[in-house]
Amino acid sequence: MSSQSNPESPTPGRRGRKRSAEAERAVLDAAYRLLLEQGLHATTMEAIATAAGVSKATIYKWWPNRASVIMTAFLREAGQALPYPEELQLDSIFSRLLKMAEEFCGPMGTMISALIAEGQSDPEIAQAFRDGYVSARREQGVEIVRDAIARGLIKPGDPDVVLDILYAPLYYRLLVGHKPLTRAFVREHVYLVMQGLLGPNGTVPALTRSRSGSATSGANKTTRARALAKKA
Repeated sequence: MSSQSNPESPTPGRRGRKRSAEAERAVLDAAYRLLLEQGLHATTMEAIATAAGVSKATIYKWWPNRASVIMTAFLREAGQALPYPEELQLDSIFSRLLKMAEEFCGPMGTMISALIAEGQSDPEIAQAFRDGYVSARREQGVEIVRDAIARGLIKPGDPDVVLDILYAPLYYRLLVGHKPLTRAFVREHVYLVMQGLLGPNGTVPALTRSRSGSATSGANKTTRARALAKKA
């Protein structure tokens, strides 16, 4: 399995003198702070340079455009907040999606929503978001799904479709806002999806339906399922 892409280098910068780690950190900190406090439209190269205490020319030596700076700043935070699981198991997927839902309810969710919205009218932002965030993560996710299929943990199928099934509902709630991203929603979603995906070597607790419609453990649930249910 290939290693995860460096979240701080989504787009190659222009050739120039070696970056100062302190100055680079100041630029990325300033860009991210501006994004959170004032939004994408206010996060211009001039504003970033002023907030970071560097010249605009210095930033252009390291990044080719505004979109690249913004995505580098965003991906630095996203890489720390949303690491990928190492395997496709019920407990790891539940933990991963729960963490994702929690992050979506905070600044990270605000940032992702803004980037997607801005990308509708700014091709550079759209391309940087797809290349730096979506494609890099999906590439790793596809390998995890293929490995799970090869090991019989989930049924054979198109890895891209599997990823869409797992992650699309969270993005839908984030962007549409019709329902909250709660722990109960994540548990229900994971249980229902994994029951349909699991192969001959996969494991999932037997589930019954409560009157409220949420997933609850059946009589023959495993020890791991009990622990997971307690966490939820």
